[in-house]
Amino acid sequence: MTSPTQIDTTSLLTILGVIAAVWALISPTNRLRLRFCTTWVDWAVGGSVFLLVHYLVFAPALEQLGLYYSLGPWKWGLDSSSAVYLLLLSVALYFFWRTRFPTLARGRVHVFRELIENLHLTRRYDELVLLVEPQLPTLISLTRQQSWLVRWIERWGNSQDELAALLRGEAPKPPSFWCKQWRRLLHGLKSRCAKCDKASLEAREILLNLVTSPELTVHLAQAHPHFCLKLLEADEAIRSDFIAHYIDALLDATGSRLYVELKNNQNLDVGSRLYLPENNRLLRFFFADAAKAVKNGLDAAVGESVRRRLDEDSDLAEKLNKPLGSYAENGRFRCPINSGITLFEIMVHEGIHQGLQDHMWLHYFGHFAEKILKQMNLPPDEESYQEWPTPFHYLLYRLVSVATDWAEQCVRVDDSEIPKETRCADHFDRHYISKEATKVLGAMLQDIIPSEKLSASSKSDLLEVVIRSHVKLQNDPKTADVAASFLNAVIVGADLKTKVAYRQELSNVFGNLDHVLRGNASAFETALDASLS
Repeated sequence: MTSPTQIDTTSLLTILGVIAAVWALISPTNRLRLRFCTTWVDWAVGGSVFLLVHYLVFAPALEQLGLYYSLGPWKWGLDSSSAVYLLLLSVALYFFWRTRFPTLARGRVHVFRELIENLHLTRRYDELVLLVEPQLPTLISLTRQQSWLVRWIERWGNSQDELAALLRGEAPKPPSFWCKQWRRLLHGLKSRCAKCDKASLEAREILLNLVTSPELTVHLAQAHPHFCLKLLEADEAIRSDFIAHYIDALLDATGSRLYVELKNNQNLDVGSRLYLPENNRLLRFFFADAAKAVKNGLDAAVGESVRRRLDEDSDLAEKLNKPLGSYAENGRFRCPINSGITLFEIMVHEGIHQGLQDHMWLHYFGHFAEKILKQMNLPPDEESYQEWPTPFHYLLYRLVSVATDWAEQCVRVDDSEIPKETRCADHFDRHYISKEATKVLGAMLQDIIPSEKLSASSKSDLLEVVIRSHVKLQNDPKTADVAASFLNAVIVGADLKTKVAYRQELSNVFGNLDHVLRGNASAFETALDASLS
């Protein structure tokens, strides 16, 4: 009697021991990562290989029982042991590839949520970004997806005849009793299905956790600013205060990517419009589409961030009240107020060239001027011969200069940059934003001219910038409407009529300007005199 073939399970025991040891060393977070990466297909692959390995190892026993099916003799020098090794190597490589490039499945969103919460609560923000960024498009799409049943109810639960009647402006026929009951049943079923769609709800919860955490936003703005741009594609980011916290965090950190791009973005395109190169990814994302900037709430976010600093940051106000020094050459690139003004400058210029019919909150400039004057110290008794004695004076000049640039920029608009549907819309006004800029100029001058915080020479310098801009507009027939709006806003007032004391002081400051400039601005002088008579 021949001795039975020995079954060697040493390799299996070794492999199982290694698997158990590795599993014991894996952290709970990595176990969650493994769970969200693996789907039923992966488990099927792993289970099949596991069964096949045991099938090969226990082949002698199965052969005795008549349960072994052979495909013939082994080829290429292989045997059952080498086949087991190759199978295990293949499945190891497969799972390495799956975990290296994980794909979020709809049925594993709850596991992904647990993992994100773990990383968030333990403040491992960099790991969180590495994990979320590849899956972000999937998460956003999940929040917008609906089950087939909900889509079917939306399609067939509403009467097409009623919709057609409403579109024709006719009163739809009242539905029958059974039709009302049927619709009520369908809408109830739709609500229940929407509540049961856990994947969509959990995806929305993940995004809300990401965009509503101020501490996380601060870290992301400084360490992963471009990841935040991807988050802005989510509806949850638009509906929350994410953009406000994001802009605030960028302006808070003078070493952030935003300051780098603003400093490296000094080249002009057309007129005073700044060129936006591709490598300035933040500025390109924010302003390449001005309508998108308005939709994202970027204009209000920048405005509130700058206004809050002017109101509440006493340390910043103290610095900006010191002598100018090198602020105009270097310091302004690290100043949140100047950077906020530059963001508005770029945004509104893009809005002008894209024909946007929106003021884009440029009226924040009036608030900025008011706050700056409030924070400024009284001028010294001795007249200063510096053009800008302090950074605050320089910032006032920037506000006035940028607003005049907006007023003049409308003449350089190229129709090819304006979308056709915008250009052909009723009541389209290509000078709309420029006219709004003249209004904010008038509002700023109403604070500047009567102010006791500014010397006579400072007022003259600022008014000179305004008058030179008006002369350019007045001399160009294409901008006659902007020039008229300019005169009205600066002298009479755009919304509320200006005070007589303001107009009198404006006349006094105007009289101190260069006589050549006054001669060129005869229309302004005539209108000003008429307002005082």
